[in-house]
Amino acid sequence: MMKRHLTKLYRPLLPHGHVPVHLSLPPSRLAHFSGNDLWTNYEQAKGWLRCKKLPPDIETFGVFCNDKIDMEEVEIYGFDYDYTLASYKKGVEYLIHDIAKEHLVKKYGYPEEVGSVVYDPNFAVRGLHYDVEKGLFLKVDSSHQIQLGTVYRGREKLEDQEVLALYKRKQLPVTFLEPIPKNMKMVQLVDIFSKPEMSLMAAVMDYFMRHNLEYQPESLYYDVSTCIGAAHATFHSEKRSNPNLYLHRDPELIPCLERLVQASKKVFLVTNSPFETVDAGMSYMVGKEWREYFDVIIVQAGKPHFFTNNAKPFREVDIERKIFLWDKVAKLEKGKIYAGGTIDHFQDLTGWRGGKVMYFGDHPYADLADVTLLHGWHTAAVIRELEMEINKMNTDEFKWGVNWQQVLMALIDDHQNVEGEEARAVMEEWKKEVVTIQSSLRSMFNPQFGSTFRSHNNPTYFSRKLFRFSDLYTSRVTNLLRYSLTHSFYPRRGALPHEFKSWFV
Repeated sequence: MMKRHLTKLYRPLLPHGHVPVHLSLPPSRLAHFSGNDLWTNYEQAKGWLRCKKLPPDIETFGVFCNDKIDMEEVEIYGFDYDYTLASYKKGVEYLIHDIAKEHLVKKYGYPEEVGSVVYDPNFAVRGLHYDVEKGLFLKVDSSHQIQLGTVYRGREKLEDQEVLALYKRKQLPVTFLEPIPKNMKMVQLVDIFSKPEMSLMAAVMDYFMRHNLEYQPESLYYDVSTCIGAAHATFHSEKRSNPNLYLHRDPELIPCLERLVQASKKVFLVTNSPFETVDAGMSYMVGKEWREYFDVIIVQAGKPHFFTNNAKPFREVDIERKIFLWDKVAKLEKGKIYAGGTIDHFQDLTGWRGGKVMYFGDHPYADLADVTLLHGWHTAAVIRELEMEINKMNTDEFKWGVNWQQVLMALIDDHQNVEGEEARAVMEEWKKEVVTIQSSLRSMFNPQFGSTFRSHNNPTYFSRKLFRFSDLYTSRVTNLLRYSLTHSFYPRRGALPHEFKSWFV
């Protein structure tokens, strides 16, 4: 069940005498309002809203739930490493971008000027779709609708009319968004490294368009994607050598792990990173004895194939000789390091199954989708963008904007049947104001694409998957310390369109 966690949507429904008079009138009588009457109601509504307290702040380091979860039932805690236990500094995005652009020039023959493009961390947001055929970035909501005003070719925004001419519709077919193999029209750029990937693609497109050079959008996507992938190897080497340059050291990580161990919870790690990378990072963040906190450690797991049973068998890793041992793995022992494997074999060897297990990861699809849909594990998504977005939502400017937008939309809704040129002109002004407010609210998060989590009125396609595949979501693993290990998380009741309107949903 989809929940609205990040904002409360308020609607003016108070006893008669406390709201503008029009709200108590039946629709058939609304047709006789003059322009002056409408502006009087407008000012009364705005004055009424000013008298109301703004909603309280959202807890920046809170844990938010999509389903009821009783943590007392969770006996086994599993973690991904990158962007879950390990939180990286902004410099990582610059590093990935710069390594990839160098590969484009030296290995793919792109113009030398491409090597001079600068990473723009503020261009894109996570979860955008990229149209591989048309070479467009676009934001799609949970109903498959393109959010007009957020479609870009490079850093050039397309006008709404051009977008509709290209797609013939606002609502995209599911086959575009859930691509069929060998018929991929769009990709969704979901992981953390997608931001430098999108910035680099946009910059190269801008260069081609500026110099009137023809290019193939498909080839550009595959070239940049391949170079971003190749940059990972260099990135692993860099962060092994200089973890202090790229990793945040969270002072609450050790207490978080210690609490689980002291409560006799089982703890495991499943990551795609090689052992040397994990060891360097965890030693920096937790200490040389970090492995004592984990009952099972699996590296180079090959997710998502690990979770779909399409990966290789388990191999024990000889960390001294840096080789995989040939022996069959018959049990998973504490203190040893394993590579590869499959979830079925993991469950058979450990007996850890179903709702007793909660797995934390940063990628709603690769980390969480299969374990919850196919294996019944509880899941928790670690989404660092939450902190920035919540801080923006906690400003008075945002709170007022959201609430006034809702009141103004209620005014428009209640005056649908006004007659007369003057009254209809007022309605058009109100509609334009709603668009202005929505644009302002969107720009508070990102000038081009707005919030990662919502379009104007709907969750984004990214949020749809996040809500479906995660029981809990939060900005960092250590936020769990704010709750007991027996805490019960209760989802907020969301009003369905046909249900009563209330301030308290």
